[in-house]
Amino acid sequence: MVAVMSSEVEICNMALSKIRAGSINSLTENSIQAQQCKLWYPYCRRFLLEDSPWGFATKIAALAVLSGEDLFNWSYVYQYPSDCLYLNRLILNYEQHGDPADGIAVRSRHLEEIYSPDLEQQIEYRVYNVEGDNGKVIAANDADLRAEYRFNVTDPNKFSNSFVETLAAYLASKIAIPIVGAEMGRQFKKDALDEYMMLVSAATANDRNQEFQPQVESDFILIRNT
Repeated sequence: MVAVMSSEVEICNMALSKIRAGSINSLTENSIQAQQCKLWYPYCRRFLLEDSPWGFATKIAALAVLSGEDLFNWSYVYQYPSDCLYLNRLILNYEQHGDPADGIAVRSRHLEEIYSPDLEQQIEYRVYNVEGDNGKVIAANDADLRAEYRFNVTDPNKFSNSFVETLAAYLASKIAIPIVGAEMGRQFKKDALDEYMMLVSAATANDRNQEFQPQVESDFILIRNT
């Protein structure tokens, strides 16, 4: 499905329509609709990106080692990505020799250069907050790691259609009572939350379907070079 071009104001107007409130032309205009949308839109967008594994907001990036940091019982300390909202996992890198289709293949660790990510290997790590300029860091015992994480997408034109619809429903639940009042707002809020729960479950499942990971055979040999 081709994504429809969206803007923050359009998404806010979708949310406003769900609670039967008037639309806005700008988030800076002098109306309660604009004020509430300006207050809640950034929070709702960030919450949804952090809370669920959206494909368009998933990134794999090499991690930078912090040579000046030292954490007890850990071999490496990495800089936490500045745009990371939620760290999914750390990934080893490997060089593959041979063809798995022939029944024999070798994955070898190569620390000087980055090759293909080893999506099967689970890496032990822990996130810490440290004193000084580094703030949040990632501790691990393996070198040359990449991180797969959910990052902070702010451009609405990069959102998937399902994310736009889900965001509008969640935003509607936050602005319903402040805009239309408690009596009607409670029902609008409940309806919007019910819609959000239905949408987010289906949308994230659909996003995960847009990937393929090959099956690793039982005779697939893993060799780790040091």
